[in-house]
Parts: sequence; C-alpha cells; structure tokens
Amino acid sequence: MDPETVFERADVSRRPGDLLPRGSDETKWIATDPETDCRGVGDFEQAARTNLVYAVQAYREDPEHTVPFMSAGKDQTFEMHWLGTDDASLADRLQDLLSR
Repeated sequence: MDPETVFERADVSRRPGDLLPRGSDETKWIATDPETDCRGVGDFEQAARTNLVYAVQAYREDPEHTVPFMSAGKDQTFEMHWLGTDDASLADRLQDLLSR
C-alpha cells in the first residue's frame, strides 16, 4: 500500500459537527477511500486524508478483512462493524462509536 496514493485518491467532503457525541458547531472533514470504503475524520482536509491512510493501513494488515475501518487519528482506528446492520445515519453511527 502506497500512503501517497491513498491520500490522493480520497473522496473528501465536509460534514456538520453533529458527528460528535455532544455535537459541535465545527464542521468535520470526512475522507473516503473508493477502493476499501475506509474513512478518515479530521478537523481539516489534510487531517482527514492522513487519518484515512491509518484506516487503510489497518484494513490491509489482514487480507481476510471485509469490514472497512474508520480513523480519527493514529491511535483511534476502528473497524466499522455497524455498516449494514441497521438504517441509522452515518452521524448516528459515528456518535455511537465515539461515545464508547
């Protein structure tokens, strides 16, 4: 895996601060890898892209992985087990994960 390739191919968007458990007026950036569906979250675009690299690295560590990862930082990388389990919005799922 080439980190620069993952960084460059990311689809990046801005999302409202309601991704956080207690809410926030600040917008968060979400970077998504089109190949793995892994995601990186950050306060600015470069942070989201960098965190996406951590998520894809974790995903690639085990070739048997089928569940994408999400990362909000090097030590905050998690499998996204909740995908496909219900009809909750992305914001609801992230709030649940971050409030644990």
